Amino acid sequence: MTTDEQELQRWREALAQQPTEEDFSALTGYREEEPPWRWRTLVENLAPMADRVLVLGTGRGEALAALVDVLPEHTSATEGWAPHLPVARKRLAPLGIDVHEHDSAVAGSRLPFADASFDLVLSRHESFAAADIARVLRPGGTFLTEQVGVDDGQEIRELFSMDDAQSEATLESTMHALSRAGLRIDRSDTFHGSYEFDDVPTLLRSLRRFLWDAPEDLDADRHRDALEHLHAQVQQGPFLATVSRHLVQASAPETLDSGRTDFSTLLGEQLDVPRV
Repeated sequence: MTTDEQELQRWREALAQQPTEEDFSALTGYREEEPPWRWRTLVENLAPMADRVLVLGTGRGEALAALVDVLPEHTSATEGWAPHLPVARKRLAPLGIDVHEHDSAVAGSRLPFADASFDLVLSRHESFAAADIARVLRPGGTFLTEQVGVDDGQEIRELFSMDDAQSEATLESTMHALSRAGLRIDRSDTFHGSYEFDDVPTLLRSLRRFLWDAPEDLDADRHRDALEHLHAQVQQGPFLATVSRHLVQASAPETLDSGRTDFSTLLGEQLDVPRV
């Protein structure tokens, strides 16, 4: 199927639109299934037991600002993406929340806080170093994380012939990392649902706002074949892509465990276990 110039121009315009402060989170034309757990409810249940809270990867600060009424006075946040940092600080400073620059994707980077600083650490869709989480948690403190699964949006990557997702986070790997850091796993859960995109401009506007899900060279003309294929597909119904999430809640023991030794990493994958 070959699209006409008018339709192609709509795609160009969708990509040319600069996300604004007002519409960054107000995308229309798509639907996203939500996990059975509600992040706000989980935070509401944990926050009353915490005097100091740390929120990792606050982005532009919208989600944290919406939670300010349930969080304690001593709440801090981090953000590592430069375009988001000044926006988050402007939004959260009047609420008494300091936003510290920290890029969790940089190997070996440590959170800019002292040991045993927080009763509760929250990480929603933000990578983290398990050992550093264990370091900043007070004894008895809680870590709650919702992570994006490796198969999230896999149909979008297939549409544009992109490589597999860079993230290696799975429920099992998240739990393993936290356990090795000496934390106790108190809860774990997974969810798979769907994104629904009504048309090509809707998908392009979404990718324009969330660049990490898009090809680096995304362009209506360069990717015309893929977009024409999608345009034909949505004539029969919405384009569906996978929503993948997993949730883990862990806690620091009252006396912090130094962590468990993973003998498989010491002895190799082939272990010679004697028969008894």
